[in-house]
Amino acid sequence: MMQAIGALERAVSQLEQDVQGLAAAGSASSASPGVDAAAARTALRSLDELIADLKGEKRG
Repeated sequence: MMQAIGALERAVSQLEQDVQGLAAAGSASSASPGVDAAAARTALRSLDELIADLKGEKRG
């Protein structure tokens, strides 16, 4: 279970970096379709909370 949580944490971290890169690229180019960075960050925060909950269940 902890290995799966670790893999999920790494994936979320990579997604956070991707969102930052896409948001920066979208603001630099008006031709880019853009990314709803606020919605993406909200979704990633939700995943972070889920990971924290899973860790709490594992410890408890």
